[in-house]
Amino acid sequence: IDKESCGDPGTPLYGIREGDSFLNGGILRFECQFGFELIGERTISCQNNNQWSANIPMCIFPCLSNFTAPMGTVLSPDYPEGYSNNMNCVWLILSEPGSRIHLAFNDFDLEAPYDFLTVKDGELLDATVLGRFTGAESPSHLDSNTNLLRLEFQADHSMAGRGFNITYSSIPINARRFGDNFQLGSSISVICEDGFIKTQGTQTISCELDNGKVIGVILSPGWPGYYKGSLSCEWVIETEPGRSIKITFDKFQTELGYDFLEIHDGPNLLSPLVGSFNGTQVPQFLFSSTNHLYMLFTTDNSRSNSGFKIIYESVTVDTYSCQDPGFPLNGLRYGQDFTIGSTVSFGCDPGYRLSHEEPLVCEKNHWWSHPLPTCDALCGGDVRGPGGTILSPGYPEMYPSSLNCTWTVEVSHGK
Repeated sequence: IDKESCGDPGTPLYGIREGDSFLNGGILRFECQFGFELIGERTISCQNNNQWSANIPMCIFPCLSNFTAPMGTVLSPDYPEGYSNNMNCVWLILSEPGSRIHLAFNDFDLEAPYDFLTVKDGELLDATVLGRFTGAESPSHLDSNTNLLRLEFQADHSMAGRGFNITYSSIPINARRFGDNFQLGSSISVICEDGFIKTQGTQTISCELDNGKVIGVILSPGWPGYYKGSLSCEWVIETEPGRSIKITFDKFQTELGYDFLEIHDGPNLLSPLVGSFNGTQVPQFLFSSTNHLYMLFTTDNSRSNSGFKIIYESVTVDTYSCQDPGFPLNGLRYGQDFTIGSTVSFGCDPGYRLSHEEPLVCEKNHWWSHPLPTCDALCGGDVRGPGGTILSPGYPEMYPSSLNCTWTVEVSHGK
């Protein structure tokens, strides 16, 4: 039985994790993406009691900061979870002399008209105001006239919005930039104004993968608050050819039977279906067999829930084995051999019942013979033996309405 493990603790939002051993004695190290501050322990270890020595840290965006990198991101505090009340933040962006600063507004949602972002052309408090924005109204982009921008964010004492996500980059004076998409495969062009000529560099640059891993986080809309009804959201994850995509379900809770996340092994909805998930029962992680993965999240117009946080990364597939199938939630795994032809089986914690007991077999196509089973707390049943556990349906989540469950408990004669 694989009991000497602490399980995958996840990766902080806007963070990076080093290390992949979750066994006793394993060590994980964390750092934050550029511009973020790490709060908590930078290193955690898996102890002999199968518990991590500390919770994973958080990566927060500071409320007061200076930026001198040629490009980067400015986020409202706690974006996209919603900023706090009574905020007064200032960010200064400084580029090289002889350049200007280009802002791209990727997402903008403030409480109108009480919370607002002011953009000033210069360092000083009385610098020229380029714009003041509130609500959901913001320009798609904005250029400074100097090499220094001042961003002032003020929030009052009451309601809050989702916040904002703004990327900045430096551009030459007497030039215009075209393109605000920084995704893999996208391009950005810088064109000189009339009367000026390009003296160095290239006119167009493209975002390409430089022998690195693709890694990121996908959040349901409104996370960690409840998502809205009548949604249809699509995500396509792409990595370089020859690599696969691993997704880890860090958090998952949707309305059972009505709000679904479909995952397809390929670039679109017509690709083979890996699984359709709802409620709280999801595998620990999933792998694609190609360098694309398609996700579709649909909701009805009634009740909702907190949604999901999914971590994705590119991985190299072993030619002679399947990927680690993970563990069922509230369950155990028997077997550590994942080579082709090997089998693993599963059991459940006390009070839970395995959805199917057939072992998983690693097949020649590097896929397991069927999906990971689930451990469910059912409504009623027969309980035998000297001791045991009875759980309400769906535990530890809330039980459904209109239930009538009966359990029969049988022990040895004379007990």
